[in-house]
Amino acid sequence: MRINIVQTNYDPTDIERLKKVLSDLEGITCFPECFALGRSGVETLQYLNRVSDETKSIVEAVKKTGKTVILPLIEKHPVMRNRFYNTTCIIHNGDVIGTYKRVVIHPMEKPFIQSGKEFPVFELDDITFGVLICFEIAFPELTRVIALKGVSVIFVPASAPKESDYLWEARLKARAIDDQLFVVGVNRCGEIGNEQYLGKSMVVSPRGEVIYACKNEEEIASVELDLDEIIKERGSEPTFSEFEIVVYDKFMEHFKERGE
Repeated sequence: MRINIVQTNYDPTDIERLKKVLSDLEGITCFPECFALGRSGVETLQYLNRVSDETKSIVEAVKKTGKTVILPLIEKHPVMRNRFYNTTCIIHNGDVIGTYKRVVIHPMEKPFIQSGKEFPVFELDDITFGVLICFEIAFPELTRVIALKGVSVIFVPASAPKESDYLWEARLKARAIDDQLFVVGVNRCGEIGNEQYLGKSMVVSPRGEVIYACKNEEEIASVELDLDEIIKERGSEPTFSEFEIVVYDKFMEHFKERGE
């Protein structure tokens, strides 16, 4: 299975650059999260309205390339003014085969971003994968929900800032080990305003080993994933196969009580 990391500090409305990047790539290509941290107040709303106005034309342009793309965008809420979804479109052979609307919203984004409701998985040529966005990789329960649906890979498009350096790699490794699958973190690099992004996109194996890592500069990398590694790791260390959902069921009432 070939995947492509596009680590860039891109303007999502630069459609010509987007098409040029995709022109020579085969396999599944993932871009960073399309949300600009480091912005506030009216400037943030101006940015979100601008990129959401371009969403349809960006999607149509990518569809015409015929490529397979995990494309994170900003989508206007259909009813609520100045509310948006942090949406990732899955595009394959000229069609949008599914979308994921970010469910767990970072506190900085809550004034503008509406939460999604579901964790879908996507199937392409017998490959099943899921998507989590940036901050969501901090929650092991989310990767477990997706893993139980039979995915081999979880893609994590992100806009992680430099100050999260101590968390980024550790969380990607931990989630890969937790569920014995591949985790592909695709992060933004460079600067926007006062915000500096970490870069360091990476591919982590089911054993928690970094099999490819970018530095903090623009890079397009193609990586081959051997999905048999999942079978091998789950066979030698049977933590995933021995997971018992009834253990969680016993404590769900406790969690509900704490949340009330």
